[in-house]
Amino acid sequence: MNLYQYAFRDKFLEKSALCEKKKKNRIKSSKEFIIWAEDKLNELHEWLKKYNFEDEETEIEFFKEIKPCLFSKLIFQKEVLRIETRAPCGTKLSLRFFEEELKQTAKNLKIDPEFYNYVRSHSNARDHVYFTRKIKKDILEIDCFHLCFDPKISTYYDHKMAIILAHDLLVNYIENRIRKIKMKCKRKKKNYSESVGIQSKLHWTRNKTELIELVYAMHFSKVINNGNSDLKEIAKAVGLLFNIEITDNLYRTFTDIKNRKNQGSKFIQSLADNFQKKITEENSL
Repeated sequence: MNLYQYAFRDKFLEKSALCEKKKKNRIKSSKEFIIWAEDKLNELHEWLKKYNFEDEETEIEFFKEIKPCLFSKLIFQKEVLRIETRAPCGTKLSLRFFEEELKQTAKNLKIDPEFYNYVRSHSNARDHVYFTRKIKKDILEIDCFHLCFDPKISTYYDHKMAIILAHDLLVNYIENRIRKIKMKCKRKKKNYSESVGIQSKLHWTRNKTELIELVYAMHFSKVINNGNSDLKEIAKAVGLLFNIEITDNLYRTFTDIKNRKNQGSKFIQSLADNFQKKITEENSL
């Protein structure tokens, strides 16, 4: 029995596991793994071109389990690299980004339903068709870009199997990223409340920019502490009252408000308009 494929698999998966542990610099570790893996898989292909499996059972095992497992790691790391290099900074922006990625990942799995159901149901009746090289595949079923595949190194369906496995890895990865970001948001909110020893039951339900506009209006109008209060102190107190942290975005948001093409203080103006409207309605009764 040729043990090459098993030794190759063990070494490959060991390298993959080491990459998974390097979470601090995910982009760097993914790039290093991709470069290493592509070179190693080329070695596997050279071996496959010359090797004939001793029986159908061993061949099916290789093309159904071993090769898809290895290639799924490469596909997965390429997707991780793509996602992490595009992910924005900031907890809320990154949370929205990964939630959208999760939706798109679910939509982008383009595997024919028959084969997908076959894999998910753990069937084996057609393994000799899907995972052996000797069976001639129906050209009507094969995607165009697979027509140039070397039949000595692939059964075509082993690649589909790898995509399904990589999809599962990617979904799990994105879900973990979302879970960690949400935990970080909760800790940040909890620490903010605990730092001042108060927990308000009020929640700001408009956007953060409008609340910052209100903070600046109070500060410039000098209605708090006769104008002797610090802007960040007001922002911190208001944020505490409404369970929202706004001190980090104060100056950048104010710059955006000043640069509005139309009326800058549109939220403050809307408050005044609504208040005046209510007074008019009450007086007309």
